Amino acid sequence: MSHTQDGSELLTGPGAGGLLRSAVGNSGGVLHSWQLDHVDHRPGRSTKALYRTQVSWPELDGPQAPAREELFGASAHIGEREKNLYVAEQTLVMTDGDINVRVWRYPHDPWLPMLPQVCYPDIVGRTLHDLGVSLGPDPSEPIAIDVVSYRPGRRAVLRASQGAAAVYLKVMQPHRSGEIVERHQRLLSAGVPVPEVIAHHQGLVVLAELPGRPLARAVIDEGVDSCRAEDLVALLDRLPASMYGLSLRPPWTDSVEFYAGIVASAVPALGPRLDALVREIREGLAAIEQRIDMRPHDVVHGDFYEAQVFVQDGRVVGLLDIDTVGPGRRADDLACLLAHLSVLADYGNAGRIDRGMQQRVEDAIRTWHETFQERVDPVELALRSAGVVLSLATGPHRQQEAAWEAATEAIVRVAEEWVAAARHAERQRIDRAAAAQPATPAPGQPAAQQPGPTAGAQHAAQSHPTQGPTGVRQIPAQGVHVPSGPGIAPPSGSSAVHQSAPPQRSAPSQSAPHQSAQHPSAQHVSAPHPSAPQHSAQQHSAQQYSAPTHHSAPAQQSAPTQPVPPQAAPQQSALPTDRPSEPVDQHPEDDSPTQERRISSIPPR
Repeated sequence: MSHTQDGSELLTGPGAGGLLRSAVGNSGGVLHSWQLDHVDHRPGRSTKALYRTQVSWPELDGPQAPAREELFGASAHIGEREKNLYVAEQTLVMTDGDINVRVWRYPHDPWLPMLPQVCYPDIVGRTLHDLGVSLGPDPSEPIAIDVVSYRPGRRAVLRASQGAAAVYLKVMQPHRSGEIVERHQRLLSAGVPVPEVIAHHQGLVVLAELPGRPLARAVIDEGVDSCRAEDLVALLDRLPASMYGLSLRPPWTDSVEFYAGIVASAVPALGPRLDALVREIREGLAAIEQRIDMRPHDVVHGDFYEAQVFVQDGRVVGLLDIDTVGPGRRADDLACLLAHLSVLADYGNAGRIDRGMQQRVEDAIRTWHETFQERVDPVELALRSAGVVLSLATGPHRQQEAAWEAATEAIVRVAEEWVAAARHAERQRIDRAAAAQPATPAPGQPAAQQPGPTAGAQHAAQSHPTQGPTGVRQIPAQGVHVPSGPGIAPPSGSSAVHQSAPPQRSAPSQSAPHQSAQHPSAQHVSAPHPSAPQHSAQQHSAQQYSAPTHHSAPAQQSAPTQPVPPQAAPQQSALPTDRPSEPVDQHPEDDSPTQERRISSIPPR
């Protein structure tokens, strides 16, 4: 192996083939081909990767048997200890003395001990039975397993169905599941429409299926008619004040330097633009803090976007993924939704959704944005949206999308448009304040007779514009030491359904939330017309813009290198990434909110 800072070069370059070949061969298999499918990269610290492979097992299947499609995971750590490692027996560790690489065959993820108990159709039934869970009325009917997402070492979401009945199986590190269950129960007691917890055990949470369908699907089909903006805000306001005492959820903008670093390490040419984005977001938020109270006044969802909300007949009927509920600012939740939708809309520019879909999403952004600005400060809303978009820019490389460099550049451009929208909102705020100031009376003239703002100035203060506003070095694997031990588990008798897929928290500075207060500085700025031209960050300063109408990974994503067809996934198949609930340091994990791809089924052999 070679000396690297975090293993990214090893796990993403041709050297990964040597690691996989050693791991497969140590367990009696033969590696025929491999393809990188997913990367979690923490610059300077660690890397996790997922691979699709073709492997034959001569001792198990016979020398003439065709190769199987298998998933393999690998993690590389340097300078930090592997945390929360639960089951290491069926993994293989290779080292050259400087860097340790651990390789496993799906589903034997060493961080997710319950994953093998739910991913085999003939085993999941016993697991659910032991937990007291029954699915369909006919227990003899086979159970189908659909893997919604899998992020190595972090989480997996699977859908188990029997006839028309279905449950969702959320697999996580065992130390986290108790807290997640407790959060669901508290929210249900408060009337928040989250999924009911049917059962749980050591890192496995069984959730009921929500009614309706994801807003991610509805907004593409129906646009603004999918639900009202007021209902989205009301859903967030239903989060109970009793949850204000939970750990503070740092906003995405607290980690813009981290996300910019990940993107720059993948696409160095974007470095100057990323630096400018980070600087403008930081300076803009600092300026806002000089005029309004920026402390966390609300209970927030923490990862609020269209895949998390379920709607039916134009009404909001469900909310998913409440792992990050806690104190925060309402602007963060609303910005998260706008950011995701804006990148989704931008898919139309690359042909990943058709123009009709793009138009409907843009209409929803425009309408909902207007309502959101009545609730929170418009400048803060736009800057927070830019920060979330920047976090989404890590997704194309991590998920190994086709043309991921161009896709990354497009997302950075959307973030630049949100920064331009913030500039415009700030200019409007200043103009409005100036127009409201009484003029100084002329000598000898009573103040009451001093003329007020001109009609033109009043109109300028009230009107709103309708337009406005893309390499990793490769190293060979040499001198790899393969220790003795059980190593990678070869296929068992069961046929697995092989499918794949921020800063330190502290106590809030206030003792109670103020969930419904509208800040007096909130102002109304409309989103641009969808045909508005695009501009670079350098071009923005001399022009007026408002919110962009453009998102990174739509809510349900299918094959690794194909455009995202949201209709391909079942109604609740897009549970996105959940964030670590435990405190993390100032170098957060790359747990950005890019929706996790729905993994195509691998038929059992």
